[in-house]
Amino acid sequence: MSANNLYRNNAEDCLRMAQTAANDGDRPFWLTLAQSWLRLAERAARGSSQTQTQQPRVGSDSRS
Repeated sequence: MSANNLYRNNAEDCLRMAQTAANDGDRPFWLTLAQSWLRLAERAARGSSQTQTQQPRVGSDSRS
């Protein structure tokens, strides 16, 4: 599963939690969290370097 899909699934889960929250005070938390996941999904879809981990190059050696 791609990061984009994972983030969107998390956002959907948060929206479901907001809809079923027993406490009205909890809804803004879940909606804010869903928005955050959607922003991450948008960044991942654009290929933003913020969502990608940098791996060291094979054969590179930082010792000189």
